[in-house]
Amino acid sequence: MPDVDGPLALLVLPPWGWLVAGLLGALWGSFFNVAIHRLGLYESVVHPPSHCPRCGHGIAARDNIPIFGWLILGGKCRHCGLPISIRYPLVELLTLLLALAVYWRFVIDGQGDVVSRVAHFLVYFTFTGSMIVISGIDLDHKIIPDTITYPAVPVFFIFALVLRDIPASSAVIGMVAGYGSVAITAELGYWLLGREAMGYGDAKLLMMVGALLGWKAVVFSYFGAPIVGVCVVIPALVARRGRVAGVEIPYGPFLAVAALAYLFFGRQILSLIIF
Repeated sequence: MPDVDGPLALLVLPPWGWLVAGLLGALWGSFFNVAIHRLGLYESVVHPPSHCPRCGHGIAARDNIPIFGWLILGGKCRHCGLPISIRYPLVELLTLLLALAVYWRFVIDGQGDVVSRVAHFLVYFTFTGSMIVISGIDLDHKIIPDTITYPAVPVFFIFALVLRDIPASSAVIGMVAGYGSVAITAELGYWLLGREAMGYGDAKLLMMVGALLGWKAVVFSYFGAPIVGVCVVIPALVARRGRVAGVEIPYGPFLAVAALAYLFFGRQILSLIIF
């Protein structure tokens, strides 16, 4: 990595860059928990302030420390004593780890000057965070809200133009292919099976992927998601001893995992295969 100077070097040079990225990930992970819970219920993410969803008491700052707050409370609300889902510290930890991964991939191992590396970190961390929130909402509520996907598509397209990691044409084709591939699959699935095979929320999710990462990412995610699904479903079948009647498995998280795999490693994998 070339030598850099100035305040932005804090986000580039170890060890401070690692610390800043980790803190950013943990803090945003706490907000992502709020977004997952409230957006799935079509509630505001800014009002009211953080509170226990069971008893309604506000959460004090000392109890709202990412990861450690849950541990200090023993996984229970300080006021009503009812359990707080372990999802909260897990999302915060996952976001922290992915923030460090984005820092490593696009800052430590990235190309260009300091400003370019920081821009890549911010954009791709935003994309990673959106995948976390969408996956959490889909897992909890079996929906992918338009309040995320509709504004995210044009925003990520603009980001793609600014970063110039892909041609603009690739982003345009990616948006069309992302939505179209899932829409066609959904219609064919309904025609063949008589029920919904994929939802249009998945189409908008893949459209987001195409807007920022291009059509190759769409291809990778579309065909990679079933592989992720198999890796998840088979252990679940074993754990449930084959009993899957009535179990609804959302597809959005599989697409999100495949898209993140492409973000970090997909270009290298595809270059070895065909593209």
